[in-house]
Amino acid sequence: MSRFVHGAAAALILALSACASVNSTADAPAISDAERARAGQQHAQILQQFGGAVEGPVAAYVAQVGAGVANAANVSGRCTFTVVNTDVVNAFAVSGCYIYITRGLLAIMNSEDELASVLGHEVGHVVADHSDRRQNAATLSTLGALIAGLATGSGEIAQAAGQAAQLYTLGYSRDQEFEADDLGVRYLRAAGYNAYAAADMLHALGVNDALSARVSNRSASAIPAWARTHPLSADRVTRANAQAQNAGAVREAPPERTAPYYAAVNGMIFGDDPQQGFVNGRAFAHPGLRLAFEAPDGFSLTNTPAAVVIANPANLRAQFSGGPLEQGGLQAYAQSVLQRTVGQAQTQVGRAQQTTINGLETVILPARAQTQSGQVVEVDVAAYRVGDRAYHFLMLAPDGGAGPFSPMVQSMRRLTDAQAAALRPRRVEVVTVGARDSVQALANRMAFDDFKLERFLALNGLEAGQTVRAGQSVKIVVFES
Repeated sequence: MSRFVHGAAAALILALSACASVNSTADAPAISDAERARAGQQHAQILQQFGGAVEGPVAAYVAQVGAGVANAANVSGRCTFTVVNTDVVNAFAVSGCYIYITRGLLAIMNSEDELASVLGHEVGHVVADHSDRRQNAATLSTLGALIAGLATGSGEIAQAAGQAAQLYTLGYSRDQEFEADDLGVRYLRAAGYNAYAAADMLHALGVNDALSARVSNRSASAIPAWARTHPLSADRVTRANAQAQNAGAVREAPPERTAPYYAAVNGMIFGDDPQQGFVNGRAFAHPGLRLAFEAPDGFSLTNTPAAVVIANPANLRAQFSGGPLEQGGLQAYAQSVLQRTVGQAQTQVGRAQQTTINGLETVILPARAQTQSGQVVEVDVAAYRVGDRAYHFLMLAPDGGAGPFSPMVQSMRRLTDAQAAALRPRRVEVVTVGARDSVQALANRMAFDDFKLERFLALNGLEAGQTVRAGQSVKIVVFES
């Protein structure tokens, strides 16, 4: 059923950063039992926030490759590698050497070498003590950072804004990224992997983000998930290429490095998990909840395990999530959401409007909150009763600017059984190129209505105009039968 729960991104961000330090000596790092224990205690919370762990062959494969990388980094047996169930393209590390990689990132890789490069990079962050240093230097994302330069310090506002940043919002510095890159390439070479894989992976990330920007019609300058937490630059690609060249590496990955990877990802869910609902352009539909809505023109949707984030270039933000219906009914639920949102901020709460929208009992609760700087922001809640649960939009806008959200609030509706059944997940399918197959013919088999060729190229690390050969393994995306 739904993974949409009341959560506090602020608590998660602290969980990702508030860990004891690791010895920064790269050749002899020390990861203490206490650090491992603390990371283990955070593990369940992280999995809950990010959709749970992906099990099966792909999880075992990642753990196996990770163990080899950890051995090369002299931390054998001191790291835990987990695939998390989100299509967001990212990976991150927690002090104590708990390393997380998303299935979204796995999908755009094309060899074991590339996987090892990402895991080595994250182990490098742990070995170099970057997570602990970020805790000392960084502050939580708040409404001020992501809406209009305001600052309320609210946990729920941090979640609404922070989910748009994907996974977590504390970024590494340029120097920290370079250091982790250097360590990662060192581990690649020590483990016998292709040192060019690091540069190839960074290039693939850039290509993937450029395509995502086109597909979602967002500004190319918008910061993607990976770059928000791992600042991506041409300098990093250049440095990684130079390091591989100096090491005498060759770029072509041998079959023994690609075949295990393809076997592991074959059949993996691609894109939205049915348990988290489906985003199609501006529309969201959840087959389990039997709910659907549409964002207004000019808005984009980002589906995360904890919430759906709605945003536009004018910095209007909203999130859709839900939880158990509290004692006191739907109005009490809406008031509870609002209270968690505004925290201690001075707030003027308007009169709750009780109505029915498309057959759903609805409460709309408007409010205006004054921030620490004296500015005023609208914080509106629209809550809907669905059986013994409630679901809500939390909408954030500069004072007087929440009007564009009205069509979205009115669009909330139930799905019929037939409509819910028609929502099918997509999966990665590894196919062998036939003698008559062309790139375009393979791209035409992609389970998308748009950007078929571009998606196929990005998925397989191919450039425009590049050909495929008979017998080659490639990935396509198909609907689950």
